[in-house]
Amino acid sequence: MGWDYYKGEISIAGFFVDDKIIQFMLMNKNKLNNFQKEVKNFLSTLNEKKLHAFNVKMETGCFTKLLGNSPQFHEIMPFRGKGANKEYHFNYLIKKGVIPSNFMKFKDPLNGRSELCLKYWEDQRFKEVGLHNVCCLTKEATILQHRDFIIKQFNTLLDENGWLKSGASLPPL
Repeated sequence: MGWDYYKGEISIAGFFVDDKIIQFMLMNKNKLNNFQKEVKNFLSTLNEKKLHAFNVKMETGCFTKLLGNSPQFHEIMPFRGKGANKEYHFNYLIKKGVIPSNFMKFKDPLNGRSELCLKYWEDQRFKEVGLHNVCCLTKEATILQHRDFIIKQFNTLLDENGWLKSGASLPPL
């Protein structure tokens, strides 16, 4: 049994568009209709731009819950398996020297722990949630840029469906 992404609630939606990050944040649950309209209107302006998500299943489920449907997302996650999360992939790129250890010019206030977003949002710590989202988007864009490198590095550990093979484990970082 896994997460039911179609029950996920979006309180912040962030997008990389060209070289800019665009964010929409729900600051008050009473303004949900406005938030939905803003996100939907923004998505309608993207025309043929290709949208990416680190976890397509999650984003599709959450956007379907928010908007009644979801835009088409293209997967960033190079492969799936225990421990193969965004932080692992990003830190792997640092370990291999693909990106410098000081690549992030600012600190993530949630230290990569996206599960804390809801608590921070409920505590009205919107600035921290927004900065965390910027960090996530930056990491995702970096992983996407180096996705083929990561897949080649782990190719012998992956099955034909892009999952870690049974019994395989990720190298420590």
